[in-house]
Amino acid sequence: MPRHIVSGNSRVTVALDGALSIRDLFYPQVGLENHVSGHKMRVGISVDGAFSWLEEGWNIELKYMPDTLVSVCHATRPDMDIRLEVNDGVHYSLDVFMRKLVVWNTGNSGRKVRLFFTHDLHIYGDAVGDTVMYDSESRGMIHYKRKRYFLMSGVTSQGNGLYQFAAGHKEQPGREGTWKDAEDGVLSSNPIAQGSVDSTISLEVGVAPQSSETIYYWIACETDLGRVRKVDSKVKSAGVEWLLLETENYWSAWVNKKAVDLSRLPHQIRKLYKTSLLLIRAHMDSEGGIIASCDSDILNYNRDTYSYVWPRDGAIAAIALDLAGFPEVSRNFFRFCDRTIGEKGYFHHKYSPDGSVGSTWLASVGSNGQIQLPIQEDETALVLYALWRHFGTCGDIEFIGSVYDKLVLKATEFLLHYVDTRTSLPLPSFDVWEEKSGVFTWTAATVWAALNAAASFARVFYDSQRQASLTKAAKDMKNGMISRLYDQGERRFIKGLSPDGSRDLSFDCSAAGPFIYRVFSAEDELVETTMRSLTDRLWVGGTIGGLARHDDDAYQRMDEALPGNPWFVGTLWLARWHIAKARSVQQLKKGLDLLSWAASRALPSGVLAEQVDPNTGAPVSVCPLVWSHAEFVIASCEYLEKLQELSSPGIRGG
Repeated sequence: MPRHIVSGNSRVTVALDGALSIRDLFYPQVGLENHVSGHKMRVGISVDGAFSWLEEGWNIELKYMPDTLVSVCHATRPDMDIRLEVNDGVHYSLDVFMRKLVVWNTGNSGRKVRLFFTHDLHIYGDAVGDTVMYDSESRGMIHYKRKRYFLMSGVTSQGNGLYQFAAGHKEQPGREGTWKDAEDGVLSSNPIAQGSVDSTISLEVGVAPQSSETIYYWIACETDLGRVRKVDSKVKSAGVEWLLLETENYWSAWVNKKAVDLSRLPHQIRKLYKTSLLLIRAHMDSEGGIIASCDSDILNYNRDTYSYVWPRDGAIAAIALDLAGFPEVSRNFFRFCDRTIGEKGYFHHKYSPDGSVGSTWLASVGSNGQIQLPIQEDETALVLYALWRHFGTCGDIEFIGSVYDKLVLKATEFLLHYVDTRTSLPLPSFDVWEEKSGVFTWTAATVWAALNAAASFARVFYDSQRQASLTKAAKDMKNGMISRLYDQGERRFIKGLSPDGSRDLSFDCSAAGPFIYRVFSAEDELVETTMRSLTDRLWVGGTIGGLARHDDDAYQRMDEALPGNPWFVGTLWLARWHIAKARSVQQLKKGLDLLSWAASRALPSGVLAEQVDPNTGAPVSVCPLVWSHAEFVIASCEYLEKLQELSSPGIRGG
C-alpha cells in the first residue's frame, strides 16, 4: 500500500498509509532503523457497541495542510454517524509524532466515543526481546529495547488521559496481538509483556449531538527512559495543538523562501513543486544522507527496501534543492558523500544513512566469467556534476575546499582512468536501472558531464594543466559517444554496448542522458532523432499515458501488451526535452502538459510513486520515490527559466 503521508525532522520520519495506519517509523536516523517495517499501527473506533478499524468501510481523504508536512485528513462513516478530522505531523525539532483527532458526532443523541491506537513495533527492525509496559509515572505505554524508547500517550479535550490500555504478545500461535482485544471495545489492562509484543491504548470522549470533541495522541522517541519521559512532559506542557501549529508554521516558512518565483506555474504544478521539496526534505537524515524511499512495502517484493542512499538519487535531489534555493540542505548531502566515497575514488551501489555500504545485487563476476567492478559509474559521476552545479549556485569556495581532495580529485582520477583507451568511453559498469552490465549511453553522458565539471573546478583552482587534460578527456568521450553509441541506421543513441562488444539496441528512456547532462543541445539532430524514437516506442497509450522505462520492462509489469509501466522520471525527462528545445512560449506547452500529467498522477496528498499502473493510474512500486519528486522540481525550475527567457523583450512569445 502506498504511503500517503510522510512527515519527519531528519531524526524521526513517520509514514502513513491510506487508512491512517502508521506503517514506517524511523528513529534516530532516517532510513536506518525502521521500527515498524510495514506492520500496521492502526486507529480504531468504538461507539454504541459497534467497533471498526478505520480501514473498514470508511471514506478517507488524506492531504497536507498547504505548504507543510502536517496532514489534514477526513474520515467518515455515515452508518456510524461519525466523522473524524485528523492532523498528523512530526515536530520540526522535538522527536515526537503527534496526532490531533476531532471526533464529530453527526447523530441526534449524545454518545461515548472511544478511539483505539495500536502499537506493533519491531524495535531495531525485529520483534525479539522487546518490552512494553504501562508507565505509571508518565501514565503512558512505553515500548523499549536497548537504547530505543517509544512512549505513547494521549489526552482529550475534556482533560482525561488514557481510558484503557493493554500490553500483550503477537506473532505467536493463539496470540495475534492486543488489537484483537480492542475489537470488543474493552482492553484488558495487562500492564507489561516481553518478547514479541504489542500494545493498544484507548481514549474516550463524551460527544453531544451534532458537535465535536478532540483527542490528542503522540509517540515520543528517545534513547533512554528518563529522556523519553522528558519529551512526553514537554508535549503535555506545550500541548499537541500548539506543537502542530509550530510545525506547520516552520515548514511553511521553510518552503516559501521565495528563492524561485512560482507565480507563473499553474496551481496544481505549483502545489506539487512545494510538496516535492518537503518530501525530499522528509527523506533526508541529519547526517546528510537522502534515502530513496521510506515505503517499506517493497519488502514483500524482494525482502529489502529502498531506504538506502543511492548517490545518484541523492545527487539529483541535491540539484533540485539547489535550483529551488536550498543550498544549505544539499551541502549536507555532499558532506555525507565526502565521508563515504571509497579510497579508490568511486561510490558503491548504495549506502545506509550511517555511511556503511548497503546491500547489493551487482556482481563482481560477469556471466562470461570476467571480473568486473560492481558499481554504477554514473553514481560517482553525478555527485561530482551536482557538486559543480552546487558551487555555481552558491559560490561557497570554502566548502568546496573542504571536500576538494576526496570528492573532486579522487573521484576525477577514478573517472579519468576508468576509460577504455581504445574507444575513449567508460569501462563497463552497471546501467542506471541496475539490470545490465556494459558501456551505456547514460553512463557515458554522466561521466562526460563530470569530467567537464572537474575541468571547471580545475579552472577555479588555477590548475591549467589539469583543466586541459580533463577537457581533452571529455572531448574524446563525446567523440566516442558519436562514433560508437549513436546508431546511424537507427538514427538514435542506443542503450549501450554489451560486455562482448555487441550493440544493445533496446529502446531505453535513459538514452535521454546526452541531452539531460548537456553533452548535446536539445535541438541537436542526434538528440532530436533519439527523443522522437523513444517517444514513438515507449509512450504508453490509452487514458493514462506516460513514458515506459524501456521496452519489455518486466519489473512489476502490470500489462504484458505494453512495453512497461509509465515511470515519472522518464516522462519528466521527456518534459525537460520539450522545455529545453522550445523557441516560443507556445512551444513550451508540450513540456507543461507533461508536468501536468505528473501532477495529475500524484496521490491527493501530492505523493509521487516510482511508476503508475498503465490502465488505472494507481501507484506501482515504492510510493513516494524521492527521484520522482526531484525530477519534478528540476523540470519545473527549467520550465520557469525558459518561460522567463522566452518572455523577455526581443523574444517572440507566440
